[in-house]
Amino acid sequence: MMDMDIFQLFFNYLEERPYNYIYQNVNQDVNYLEATMQENKINDQRKKLDLSDEQRKVIMQWIDAIQAQESAYTAVVFRMGMQCCFSLLMELADF
Repeated sequence: MMDMDIFQLFFNYLEERPYNYIYQNVNQDVNYLEATMQENKINDQRKKLDLSDEQRKVIMQWIDAIQAQESAYTAVVFRMGMQCCFSLLMELADF
């Protein structure tokens, strides 16, 4: 039985990599960068609108709901990826 926290080891490995890490990949992803610029542009336009407090509240609720949904999807995709990796490792180790 393993005496160590595999998730902590995996996290440390990813954090210490000098190349091909998440920040580097995001900065090279043209689609992500373009989407981020568009999102910032739309957000700036929204801030310039003369909206009532109630309208601002509704928009902020929409934004919160979208961000919560994106976070949930990200967690699911990450978990599925981890399950695939561990399944592959178990097959390779012939357990």
